[in-house]
Amino acid sequence: MGAQILVVDDEDYICRLIRFVLEDAGYEVLLAGSTEEGLKLLREAHPDIVTIDLMMPGRSGLDMLAEMQADPAIRDVPSLVVTAVGIQADLEQANKLGATATLNKPFSHQQLIDAIRGVLGE
Repeated sequence: MGAQILVVDDEDYICRLIRFVLEDAGYEVLLAGSTEEGLKLLREAHPDIVTIDLMMPGRSGLDMLAEMQADPAIRDVPSLVVTAVGIQADLEQANKLGATATLNKPFSHQQLIDAIRGVLGE
């Protein structure tokens, strides 16, 4: 099994799609439906990379990135921000908060795999 990837997205079908694509490419996938659940899994599992949706109810992906930066235990986990919004200000803020890379929805299976490999340096 390849690298372990934590997927944080409130849309169940997006989680299932990303899991299918990444598991098919040989990765181990963990799913979280909220920022809180994502942070908990980050601290427990210490995955190799986390994908974060920016637009989630309650605490956003930006909130998650900010909390990651504030916590030395999870600060160094690489992050791929996945967003449908594409609002430049949000993407710039994500980069300031330490996002390793960004990927806009909709994306192809190959774009997702390429983005993951790029972040992991594969």
